[in-house]
Amino acid sequence: GELAYDEPLSGSINMGHMRCSANGQYVYFPWMIYRSNPIDPGNIRRGWVLASRIARVRLDGPATREAISLDVPGMAVADPHGLAVTPDQTTMAVTSAGTHELLVYGIEHMPFVGSGGPGDLIDERLLRNRRAFTRIELGGRPLGIESARDNRTLWIVNHTLDALQRVDLESRRVTAVISLGRTSADPSEHIVHHGLEIFHDATRSLDQWYSCGSCHLDGGSNAKAMDTWNDGSELTVKTVLPLTGVAETGPWTWHGWQQDLDESIQNSFVSTMQGSRASTEDVAAVRAYLASLRPTPNPFLQALNAFNDDGYAAPNDRTSANRTSIAQLVVQGSELFHSDAVGCANCHAGPLATDGQIHDVGLGAESDKYEGYNTPSLVGVYQKARLLHDGRAKSLRDVLTKWHTPSEVGGGAELSESQLDQLIAYLKTL
Repeated sequence: GELAYDEPLSGSINMGHMRCSANGQYVYFPWMIYRSNPIDPGNIRRGWVLASRIARVRLDGPATREAISLDVPGMAVADPHGLAVTPDQTTMAVTSAGTHELLVYGIEHMPFVGSGGPGDLIDERLLRNRRAFTRIELGGRPLGIESARDNRTLWIVNHTLDALQRVDLESRRVTAVISLGRTSADPSEHIVHHGLEIFHDATRSLDQWYSCGSCHLDGGSNAKAMDTWNDGSELTVKTVLPLTGVAETGPWTWHGWQQDLDESIQNSFVSTMQGSRASTEDVAAVRAYLASLRPTPNPFLQALNAFNDDGYAAPNDRTSANRTSIAQLVVQGSELFHSDAVGCANCHAGPLATDGQIHDVGLGAESDKYEGYNTPSLVGVYQKARLLHDGRAKSLRDVLTKWHTPSEVGGGAELSESQLDQLIAYLKTL
């Protein structure tokens, strides 16, 4: 099909499941919004740091998106994810993974607002009418949701409970829980699972506005550069680094001042999330969960391996005459990456493509409290929507041609267009 039109969502992250109305006029979906304000209790409670929304976008022609705010003062909503509409189009239900609950709305009462809205907090009219809005405690991390044909039964997939939950809309309660797996007897797996639960638990933050997973979705990154106190100053945004391999890539933070991973985890609870200190056991559980994270399958590497499975040369076989054009690019890019002339591997070394050192790469600002930047791992760099510490680059080509050129920060080589293609092809396989 062809693109009919696009509708920007300013500040949006973590867009959840989409659901079309029965008449095909609208698509609904939950998402979170990042407001780019410094982290402090006042800004958090106003919904000026992170907040949750449901959007309604027209499908029958260009129109400004409409939305409602979900957050209740003192008891916010975090990580909305799954969305279902009953077949009779009267009720909408949204899973709130971070606050372990189901949000149920009467669609006719939902005060969608277009340009200039919605407000920072939930519309008070929803709080005064139980038919308009209800919260149902589910526990765990509820994600996917489907409505049954009877217009009163909902089925929810709960990640950390490893279960299906059945909810009755008339009684507003969970009526059945169906286990999907057997509990492991391995104590180490229990610790990792507890860390998973903590990581996605927004009640650890001030008034439960967001979880660790709000910024590091499934342990990864997002498309925004964010302002936390990890760099020692405000209004100095940094891209959110994926946490795969984080246990092996110290020091931590973009400036590399943090030398202890446990302290870094604790700082996330008390500073970034403005919550209470975590126990030693809870910090250890989060550390174990982070150590368990593995990179998602790399489609560029999978495509390369598919060529090898069909009898082509492996990408590190530099003598074969049977390389495909894709494999050839990757091999040439690897040679450039590891060459003295280009010099990428001088800093991005080893299996995680980082040397764990602090370097001045000429991108510092007067507002920075710390000098230099901690070499980021390049594993999974193909997934990143924003690159460099402040997210100024939107593509690998931007990085290599504008702000982080090999001629300035590497071995001094000036790359041709074909060499850029080769180097980028290799980087995408990391």
